[in-house]
Amino acid sequence: MTAPLIAQFRKKSVADWRADITDAIAERGILRSFARKDVIFHQGMPAKAVYAVKSGVIETSGLNASGREVTLSIRGPREPFGYSEAVIGEQRTRQAGVLHDAEIWELGTDAFLDMLASRPDIMLAMLGSMMFRFTRSSEMRAELRGTTAYSKVGYVLLQLARSTPELVSSPQPQLRITHEEISRVCDLSRQTVTTILGEMRDAGLVELGLRSIKLQNPSRLDELLERTRGD
Repeated sequence: MTAPLIAQFRKKSVADWRADITDAIAERGILRSFARKDVIFHQGMPAKAVYAVKSGVIETSGLNASGREVTLSIRGPREPFGYSEAVIGEQRTRQAGVLHDAEIWELGTDAFLDMLASRPDIMLAMLGSMMFRFTRSSEMRAELRGTTAYSKVGYVLLQLARSTPELVSSPQPQLRITHEEISRVCDLSRQTVTTILGEMRDAGLVELGLRSIKLQNPSRLDELLERTRGD
């Protein structure tokens, strides 16, 4: 491994590493389309492929000790997932489902491992991404969950609003998600989610529809959550 390669690696951010992995999977993989609520893989299945998000939002989840499904992470565009079990040859430790209609690059495990043999830069990117996730697991959960129930709901809405080019370009993106789905992802009661969405509606941030939510002012919601994080 050459010194220039290491120097280049250290100049990149976590987002850069994940984008590099995504590009490598996209280069050799197959692009597949998934509808909202589709399951990409189930917990306990063999890890036959690795994945990267082109558009949409993916939720990874697992069962806790009491058998209840809990959200582990949310993956958006230019983020890879499902490669840890593939590399070590173990069954899936979690489930991956679609929160918003998605296009996903899929690459078979053998082809992925073969690619890694000739791409030390991608191996370094994977190592960096996994070590970051390991050492910052508490911080990443806080980013997903937020410090307040309001922050949790706002975070999920903004992640969905950034899931496709069409939604990003829309001044008032229409999100296909229910109160029940938000409550599961945020680990909140449905009543709490309904109350928070009502507060957001009264503040002019969202418009509530039938199984959908329109973000009336995404930038204002983002600014509000940033101020909350800084408190």
